[in-house]
Order: sequence, then C-alpha cells, then structure tokens
Amino acid sequence: MVTASPARDPCVSHLRIAASAAALFAFALVAFGAVVRINGAGMTCPDWPTCRGVWFPSLHDPVVYEWVHRLGAPILTALIAATFVAAWRARAAVPAALRGAWFALAMVVLQIAAGAVTIFTRNSPASVAVHLVVGFGTFITLATIAVLAASEPTQRAPAQVPAAIAPLAVLATAAAFVTVFAGGFMAAAHDGGACRGLPLCFGWTSALTMAERIHMDHRWAAYCTFALVAITFAATLRPRAPRDVMTAASVALALCVLQLALGALTVATGLNDVLRGLHEANGALLGAALVILSYYCLSRSPARETLANYFALTKPRVMSLLLFTTFATMIIAHGGMPSLAVILATLFGGALATGSAGAINMYWDRDIDAQMKRTAARPIPSGKVKPKHALVFGLALGAASFVELASFVNLLAAALAAVGILYYVVVYTIWLKRLTPQNIVIGGAAGSIPPLVGWAAATGHIGLTAALLFAIVFVWTPPHFWALALMAKKQYAQGGIPMLPVVRGDAETKRQIIVYSIALAALTLVAVPLHMMGLLYLVCAIALDAVFLYCALRVLKAGTPAAERALYSYSLLYLALLFVAMAADRVLGSHLV
Repeated sequence: MVTASPARDPCVSHLRIAASAAALFAFALVAFGAVVRINGAGMTCPDWPTCRGVWFPSLHDPVVYEWVHRLGAPILTALIAATFVAAWRARAAVPAALRGAWFALAMVVLQIAAGAVTIFTRNSPASVAVHLVVGFGTFITLATIAVLAASEPTQRAPAQVPAAIAPLAVLATAAAFVTVFAGGFMAAAHDGGACRGLPLCFGWTSALTMAERIHMDHRWAAYCTFALVAITFAATLRPRAPRDVMTAASVALALCVLQLALGALTVATGLNDVLRGLHEANGALLGAALVILSYYCLSRSPARETLANYFALTKPRVMSLLLFTTFATMIIAHGGMPSLAVILATLFGGALATGSAGAINMYWDRDIDAQMKRTAARPIPSGKVKPKHALVFGLALGAASFVELASFVNLLAAALAAVGILYYVVVYTIWLKRLTPQNIVIGGAAGSIPPLVGWAAATGHIGLTAALLFAIVFVWTPPHFWALALMAKKQYAQGGIPMLPVVRGDAETKRQIIVYSIALAALTLVAVPLHMMGLLYLVCAIALDAVFLYCALRVLKAGTPAAERALYSYSLLYLALLFVAMAADRVLGSHLV
C-alpha cells in the first residue's frame, strides 16, 4: 500500500505549522494556569466574563495573573480555528487530523465553560480538576495533530504493533488522566502538603485524615501510571515494536520518571512554587506522549479493525449528541456541575444504552442497509460483523446499561434508558420505519429520552423543565431528519422505506419542515415566560432560532442539495448550542444580570 506524502503537500505543511503554534500556546496556557493557582490569583476576578465588573481591570497585584490567563482563551480559540481550517484542507492526506480538530474545537469551548464554572463555584475542587483535565486534553489533542502532520511519509504499509501493547498504552493513558484530575482536586482542596513522607503519607504509613487521603489518591494514581507505563515500555521490547512506537514509549517512560522525581522533590521542599509549576507542565507533556503512543498502537493493532467495526455498530456520531444533551441537562437540573461520579456513571450508562439501540437497529435493518449507498458499508451488510454477533452485542450493552445505571445512578434513570432502547428498537425500527412516512415524527421520541435520563440522574425525579427539554428534542427531530431524507430520497426509495419525501414528495416535505421549524422556535421560547430560563438563554435562543428558520426557508425556496445539507448540518450544531445556552443560563445567568 502506498500512502500519501504529507511532507510534500503544502496543505499538510500549513497544518503542521498551525497545529504546532496552537499546541505551544495551549501548553503555555496550561503552565500559566499553574502559576495563577500557585499565586492564589484564581479568585482575584470573582466574576465572569468581566473582572471586578469591568472588561479591563487595573492590572495591579495578583489580578494580572488571572486576567492574562483569561486573555489567552480567545487567542487559543483563534489558533484552534486556524488549525481546523488547515485540517479541513489537508483532510485527504491526514484524515485523522480533521477528527482531532473537531475534538479540539469542542474542548476549547468546554474549557471556557469550565473556567467560568470554577469562578462561580469559587474554585471548588471538582471544578478546578475538570478545568485542568480539559486544559490538558486541549493541549494533547493539538500536539497529536501536529505529530500526525509531521509524520514521515512511507511507501509501504506500516508495521503492525504487538496486540498486547495497545490495551496497556490505553490503560496507562487513562491512569495518567485520573492522576491529573486527582492532582487538580488535591491542589484546589489545599491538601498538597498533607503528606510529607515518601513513598506513602508518612514514610511507610498511609493516610489517616481526609486531607491525607485526598493527597494519597493522587499519589496512588501516579504510582499506577508509572507501573503501567513501565510495563508498556517493556512490552515494546519483545517482540520489538516499530521505531515510532518505541520512541513514544521511551519518551513516555522518561517523562514518567521525571514526573515522579518532580513530585517527590515538591513534597520534600514543602511545595516549592517552581517545582509545582514544572510538575504540572511535565504532566501535560507526559499525557501527550501517552496519547500519541496509544494512537500509534491502536491504529496498527491487529484487533483494530474488529474493535472499529463493533464501535461502528454503536452509531458513535448519534451517541455523541445524545450524551451531550444528557450532560447539559444534568447541569441544567442541578443548577451547576453535579458530582463527577454521577456524571461519569450517567454518561457511561447512557453510552451503553445508545450503543445497544444502535447495534440492534443495524441488526434489524441489515437487509435495507445493504441496498442503500450511504449504509452499505456498515459492519453487517459489508460482512465485517455477523448478524447474530451484532445482536448479542447489542443485547449485552442494553443489559449492562440497566445494571450500571441502577447500581451507580438510580433506578429511574436506568428505567428511562431502558425505555429509550425499547422505543427505538420496537416502536421505531421494527414497527414504524417500514410502515408510515410519520415514522420519524413518532419514533423521534426515542432521541428525546436522554434529557429525561440526565434530569433523573441529577435530581432523582422528572420535572416540568425536563418535559420541555423532551418536547424540544422531539419537535427538532423531524426537520433535522427530513433534511437528510431529502438528500437521500432515491436511496430510501430503493430500500423501500416510506420516508416523507418518497411518499408525499419534496414540496410537502419542505412545507412540513417549515411547520416544525416554527413550532420548534416557539417551543424554545416558551421556557422564558414560564420562568424556566432567563435573559441569557432568551438572547441565545432567538439568535439560534433565527438561523434555523433561515436555513429552513432556504430549503423551501432554493431546494438545492447545498441548502438541504446546510440545514442538516446546522441542526446538529443548533441543538448542541441550545443546550449549552440553557446550561449557561442556569449557571451564569444570575451573575450576568
């Protein structure tokens, strides 16, 4: 196999420059964030987005640290936007870079939101830890894109990596991120000096008080990370792994040893400020090395194709939006960030439920998927996964989802997730999809259930606002999906699926899109007079609805594939931003009035 030559492609060169600049700036921002925290300047600006009520405060005393740190956010956003444009232009040569660029865009938005939450929760340990992890993730994503763009071209297929290395590398990476979170939590709780001995809290005596336990949580995570990195490095030696994998593993091990040394010196010197800053900066580099190592291993693991096929059964693109609405709803319901344990348990259970519904849907629709160009490459019709294996996989995910949510969240959230699976599979897939052009209208309720799951997870019950969120997603689904149905009308007709454009024609479908778009706009604004949302949300909702209606009118008037594609693409962004506006209004609204 002959691969593209990235070094000879000017688009790849531009990507390499843009990603490198963004990664360096993100690293500087992470390092400067440590300076802000070490100097106790995190709350010198007690409001957001202004500082002490003004946009340009007097830069005296510690306020300068916090203000400079905040100014870095728009600069980094611009650099990431430039990286995204470069990744889009170089997508043919470096396709993985575009996926990374999308992720970087999402991360920087999340980072800005997390920074605001830390201010309004007065630097609570959980919010500081999340802010730190997302900051690390942003830098690591950009560094990975830069490495991909700088990779040497090859004229042959890359050598495969021994199967055992990939899971070890992934585990080491996960452990490193747990260590970062635990370290951020420890620092925000001011427990960095709780344990003065090594290797345990008091020499060989472990922690006793809560502060000491918080401190030791960070250390135990660090020890586990070191062990996993060392084992991963050893696994690259016999049989010998490819050179780039060996290099990444060697760098990761060296950085891990340095990280432990910096941590030990920080404790021994009574939390020296310089060492604390170096410890955090080196942690970011270690995380980048481990992510790059994991990417190299996963992309060339013998099991990669099998894992990728089963992952594709879960419909990850659909899953990402559903999980996002779940997460945002949890913030809306809680009026802030719920506990990290509840968030992670809910999102994990939700991912299992969504994956279950997707896999069973692909099993049932395997005959019509084989007839449609847009779905013929799916794992079952392409012969990559046997139908019975996909069914067992889907059923297992569904059972695991119920057990996980019932055990670690609550029974109501588990029951709602199970209802979502059954509704999508039985009501939409088996009953309605091949029967009526109203399939997506009635069946759209399945995609509206994740907000209910999020609300139940955060509060233990279902409220009126949760019902409104359900209704918004329910009404949003038809115009979103009918835009896709217009583009794929011939394929749906070939597959025998009675989608609205196939049965009633384009004109009626476009009229229905307008009707539902108007209903959606009205429904989103109802939240304000009902006192569910405030002024911040109102301004955002009006702007988002105006663009949605404009895109819908373009479909009606122009009727071109470009107009239909624009509505479909924007509708995805619309729903995500609408939920962001709701969450921001609940968390920040009262502070901005």
